[in-house]
Amino acid sequence: MEKLNIKNVLVTGGAGFIGSHLVNKLIEKGHKVIVIDNLSSGRKENLNPKVKFYKIDVRDKNIYKIFEKENPNVVFHLAAQPLVDEAYKNPFLAIETNVMGTVNVLEACRKKGSMDSIVVVSSDKAYGKSKELPYKEHFPLKGDHPYDASKSAADLIAQTYFSTYGLPIVITRFSNVFGPGDLNFSRIIPGAIKAVIKNKEFLIRSDGKMIREYTYVKDIADGCIKLIENKDKVLGQAFNFGSKNIFSVIDVVKRTEKILGQKINYKILNTAQNEIPEQYLDWTKAKKFLNWQPETTFENGIKETYNWCKNFYLS
Repeated sequence: MEKLNIKNVLVTGGAGFIGSHLVNKLIEKGHKVIVIDNLSSGRKENLNPKVKFYKIDVRDKNIYKIFEKENPNVVFHLAAQPLVDEAYKNPFLAIETNVMGTVNVLEACRKKGSMDSIVVVSSDKAYGKSKELPYKEHFPLKGDHPYDASKSAADLIAQTYFSTYGLPIVITRFSNVFGPGDLNFSRIIPGAIKAVIKNKEFLIRSDGKMIREYTYVKDIADGCIKLIENKDKVLGQAFNFGSKNIFSVIDVVKRTEKILGQKINYKILNTAQNEIPEQYLDWTKAKKFLNWQPETTFENGIKETYNWCKNFYLS
């Protein structure tokens, strides 16, 4: 494994749910971290006090001035419009943010030059629908709805910047991520936990039968850092990060009830559009090349998420 000697790490979307956990891990390892975030879904409260923060949208051409000033040699690009439902309502914003925001970040990297690593965070949704399971990194990217297609396009553009300009890019594709700090209550786990704490009815948008993979956020942050620690083995490639937590929506609710010892009052709306019936990732490549695997059990992840949410609502 390469010995780290990183002075400046820039994280787009670093005030968000996943980004803030990644930032904390980077700071724990002694790196200087610069965060770019427009705070549309990120929160100032998530920001580690040791970061240098710029409130700016990734679509803004002025981000290049930040690159010139801060001279990062590692970039993690997480900034995105992350909500599937919002992408249906406002496809222009989702596509502009996820596609052209990525182009803008990669252009800043290209103009700066002398980069060590650029990690572009994609999604399992970039694969679109596949009859073959689990999803593997060589599968075609064929998202066929606004959010999915925006992630497919951004993923392909990142590959283009590696192939054409030789930028030191590596791509990650996550399964569903859960953990402390996630305030998107349209997602199953934070929504179910909020219902428990608030003693409210939990509304499930789907039919409850869709099968997904749930990975704890701190394991995802560890995987991202392993990519820069093993950069010589991974450049130009994509890596899935997932877990063994492969459950239907109803399974998640029932397991959460059991772990917390509390009943969740839920109602199935069955209003979700164009959902993929079953999706989970093959992450054996990450295990082989990065020596990465998820360390957090579903039970411990739920307990930590519940404790965070309880403190958030009741403190």
